[in-house]
Amino acid sequence: MKWVTVGIVLVLVSALVAPAFAAGEERYSYITVKDVTVQLEKEDAVITMNYTIDSGIGFLVLLLGKSDLKQKALDILNFNDTRVQHLDIEHIEVRVKNVSDDYGQGSYWFPAHRFGVVVPSLTIITPQDVKSYENVREFPDGLGYFAKP
Repeated sequence: MKWVTVGIVLVLVSALVAPAFAAGEERYSYITVKDVTVQLEKEDAVITMNYTIDSGIGFLVLLLGKSDLKQKALDILNFNDTRVQHLDIEHIEVRVKNVSDDYGQGSYWFPAHRFGVVVPSLTIITPQDVKSYENVREFPDGLGYFAKP
C-alpha cells in the first residue's frame, strides 16, 4: 500500500515539473496564455496575464500549492523586481517596479521586452493611449509616454 501511495505522489509531482516543451507557442508546460495586459503607471507597471491550465492540474495546484504555478507564470512574463498581487488558476497580477525609464518632467520610456512564450493578445495601457498587439513574443521597439499630472 505504501508503494502505491509513493507511486501516485510521484506521478502527480511529475505532472507539475513536466518539461516546458509544448505544441503551441503560447504554451509553457501546463499553462496556455490567453492574454497579457501591461498598465504603465509612471516607472512601474501592473501586469495581468490570463491563462488556462491543463485539465487535472488545477486539482494538483490546489492540493500541492501554487508555488510551481507562480514560478512558471513569472517565467512567462519575464520581468525583474515583481511582486505578485494576485494568483489563481486562471490569472496572475503582478506589480513591476522600475519597468520604465524616467526621462524627467513626467516622460517615461517602456523599453523592448521579450516574453517567455508567444502572447496571443498583448495590450499596453499608458495614461494617453492603449496599444494592442496580436501573437507577439517580443515587444520590440519600446514605447514613450507621459504620466498623469
